Amino acid sequence: MTLKTIAAVFTSVEPPEPLCRAAATLARLRDAHLLGVAVSSDPRYYPALGSYMAGEVIAQITRQQDTRADEIRAAFDAAVKAEDVRGEWRFVRSGIQTVAERILESGRAADLVLLARPTEYVHQIDDVHEQVIRGLGRPVLLVPPSETLEHVGQSALIGWSRTREAARAAFDAVPLLDPGAEVTLLNVGARSAHDLADGPMNEVAAALARHGLTVTVTHREPDGEGAAAIILREAREIGASFIATGAFGHSRAYDFVVGAVTRELLSDCPLPVLFSK
Repeated sequence: MTLKTIAAVFTSVEPPEPLCRAAATLARLRDAHLLGVAVSSDPRYYPALGSYMAGEVIAQITRQQDTRADEIRAAFDAAVKAEDVRGEWRFVRSGIQTVAERILESGRAADLVLLARPTEYVHQIDDVHEQVIRGLGRPVLLVPPSETLEHVGQSALIGWSRTREAARAAFDAVPLLDPGAEVTLLNVGARSAHDLADGPMNEVAAALARHGLTVTVTHREPDGEGAAAIILREAREIGASFIATGAFGHSRAYDFVVGAVTRELLSDCPLPVLFSK
């Protein structure tokens, strides 16, 4: 299990340099090809104004988007050169598709997709981060602005539950980890009195250990705290380099529980978070 294609996707107006540097660093550490992707909405198909938008307004928006794309590419090229990695740049317009749909098309060819953590995250039904995590089918690493990823492979906290998403997160984390890395498999919830209830979790721990990882199984009861707060506190206490967790749920109804945890980690987690769906 190796990372050979990493995609850094630029979705916001935040300065591009932090994500560029982090992505290039990870590409160097894993000897991976780095793909930089920037997608702009097409002003000709802006749903609210569309046919009512004057040609000069469209031209002005297009020029602004081109300038922004040039700034991102300059930062991307500089990071690729500094880390001496293989890089490829793509700038596309969404056309009649949404920005998220075009990102999905490019990101599905990558082993891992990197997104910058939004500095001001407000949950919206059309949020690009959520749409990418939900629809990509590839692991997504959310990178805080101060994170370099230089030591990301040293340790991880993996959130565990009996879900498809959690199982994917556990094994999607493996290519990010160094040989012998410390891994904590954490279950948040009331612990069952039945010994067999821990069987699946222990089996996953054993499977991860066969990858050469040092795995610890931990249980924490909520005690009035939310799951996201417990995950973050535990990650800080053990000095985890990143958090891996299943994202959202298998249904919109289930998202009232799991989705809340995902959104809390999306909004302000100071550590990199690997989301799997």
